[in-house]
Amino acid sequence: MSLEFAVGFDFDHTLGVDNKLEKMTALDMLSELAKAQGVSYDPAAAEAGADEMLHAFRSGAVPNIDGAVAGFFERFLELGAGLVDEAADFRTRVLERAPQHIAALPGVHEMLARLDAMGVRYAILTNGWSPLQEEKARLIEFREPVYVSERIGARKPSPEAFGALAKYFELPFERIWYVGDDPAIDCAGAQALGMRTVWFNWEGKTYPTGLAAPLHVIEQLDELPGILQGQVKEAAKLGE
Repeated sequence: MSLEFAVGFDFDHTLGVDNKLEKMTALDMLSELAKAQGVSYDPAAAEAGADEMLHAFRSGAVPNIDGAVAGFFERFLELGAGLVDEAADFRTRVLERAPQHIAALPGVHEMLARLDAMGVRYAILTNGWSPLQEEKARLIEFREPVYVSERIGARKPSPEAFGALAKYFELPFERIWYVGDDPAIDCAGAQALGMRTVWFNWEGKTYPTGLAAPLHVIEQLDELPGILQGQVKEAAKLGE
């Protein structure tokens, strides 16, 4: 049996962080629009509303970012068709600001270089909207394919989303490792399909009870190549 395997990565809080890029952009736009309309609002309520808006989109409760942002603006501003246009402009503003917000997590480049040296193929599968997620990957100098939920029409933890990796790698799920920070969306979702899961717990969280435990837990990205190398050696001994 072939020893070939590949690795899928989440992006946010796995390979990089965006330092509240979308939230800060939404709040800044709200401030500008409110000033133009002569409307006042509670800043604390707006901040909470921005968090709720992003959670609704990221959980899939609101299917697209434009609708989520338009709903957020409507909570605090006078209703009007112009808000839909402003919501669409949110994408442009976020992309313009991305270079000042996106940062790779420590050890990303060294870890990917080691995977390259091992001949391991890898790609990103991430929830979010396009082209923001692709731009995040570009900004941390990630050069392999990036599959984004909005573009592929499926969100993790659905089998259809993880299927994008299986199709690209041309491998069965059991030959694909998936690395992510979210126990339910990343680890449990992938493991339910037979993928080999690695929980990246760099933030010191507690894994939820009731979810199948990941195959491995790492706290630093430089731990991953060693785990993969070890698995290759063990597979060779077992004659897989």
